[in-house]
Amino acid sequence: MTAGIKTIRVVFTILGFLLVSMLSFEASGANAPEAIVNASPSSVEISESPTPPYGSSNPSLKPTELSANGTWEWFVNRYRQASLKVKILLVIVIYLIISLTLLFLFIIINRTIKSRERRQAKEIKEIYQDELTGFLFGEDNQTFEFTGINHNVNREIFIDELISLHNNLYGEAANRLRDLYFNLELYKDSLQKVSSGKWNVKAKGFRELAQMDVKDANRHIAKFINSKNKILRMESQVALVKLNEEDPLGYLDELKYKLTEWEQINILNSLSYHQINIESFDRWMDSSNDSVVIFVTKLAGLYKQLQSWPRVLELLNHKNPEVRRAAVKTLDMFEVSENASLLKEVYFKDQPVEEKEDDVFYNLHLDRNRLAVIEAMGTIATPDDLPFFEQVLRIEKNFDILKKTTAIVHDLDPGGPELLNRVMTGSTDDLKKIIENAKQIAVQ
Repeated sequence: MTAGIKTIRVVFTILGFLLVSMLSFEASGANAPEAIVNASPSSVEISESPTPPYGSSNPSLKPTELSANGTWEWFVNRYRQASLKVKILLVIVIYLIISLTLLFLFIIINRTIKSRERRQAKEIKEIYQDELTGFLFGEDNQTFEFTGINHNVNREIFIDELISLHNNLYGEAANRLRDLYFNLELYKDSLQKVSSGKWNVKAKGFRELAQMDVKDANRHIAKFINSKNKILRMESQVALVKLNEEDPLGYLDELKYKLTEWEQINILNSLSYHQINIESFDRWMDSSNDSVVIFVTKLAGLYKQLQSWPRVLELLNHKNPEVRRAAVKTLDMFEVSENASLLKEVYFKDQPVEEKEDDVFYNLHLDRNRLAVIEAMGTIATPDDLPFFEQVLRIEKNFDILKKTTAIVHDLDPGGPELLNRVMTGSTDDLKKIIENAKQIAVQ
């Protein structure tokens, strides 16, 4: 507010300076050339009579005695005598001054109204908090009337308070609030938000319907799983996880957009929060949407669904390197020793591709895949795997992979430390430093 007033003051000062400058310029020099051209030496006369103040009809009137009317006449005379350019500029300046004055008044009035609305909202919010508390701890058959709930603004505040309170309660208390939500037909307000033209209002409607478990809203919310708006997509997905009890992730069948990391995190949190158990994710491992395949493969590992092990093994041959990495990490979580031979195949398959040296991201994915393989091998490795690790140490160029491999080999006994000593002979300086560092860490 203070900054806005200062800005308006500066603008008024500049406009005033321009106005005074234009009038001064007009008075001092605008008519001078014309007077010089029309004048001749013979026609110049010097009058000794006193000159009355400019713009005053009374010669005896002193400048300090100019009335308000006289000041106005002075400005009018100045305007009439001014050139066309000065007149236009003067009109523009006056227009800007009036516009800024009206803008300033609008800002003041708008802030006053907003402040009053916030104050009233705070008051009604406190009233509803007390009334909802009384409702929860009152008798079951007691009749409650909530203050001004038929007013649109108050009704919205009431819904917000009810949703917030329901989100923090469980059991009988939460059920009573849900019954109240339906008895007052507040679900109609939430459904109406879903049809709103504003995305933020739609998203709020999704959250309310999901929180209050309005099953009939499924078909309305499902329309937005492929919305161009990322937030709407995410909110609709999270809502459907809660509302569609029979098939919480069924919407993945129709998902066309990439499932972002943030969306995956929110879906996983929703599954955990609502304690939703899905017996198998195999059905989505054949999805044409690779992001869906990656997500459900991660879920299979997180939920330790060992029955999905054969399907995950098939994904090791997927054309997308990101899918292959997800499969490797899931196998790591399964901790099945039979995975070793297949993981080794993935390592050699995902070597850098010379034809795609210009594609930095593709080879970066391959580096990450090989690192994931080595990390997965670390949980199931035995001395029998030392020949594989020796190959890795001799052909690998990625620092992180060499570091991880060295740490694994050093802990394999028998044979691990001896292998490192053998590899050090004739190895690069970088590899020697890595091996020496691994030995120092082991001693500590």
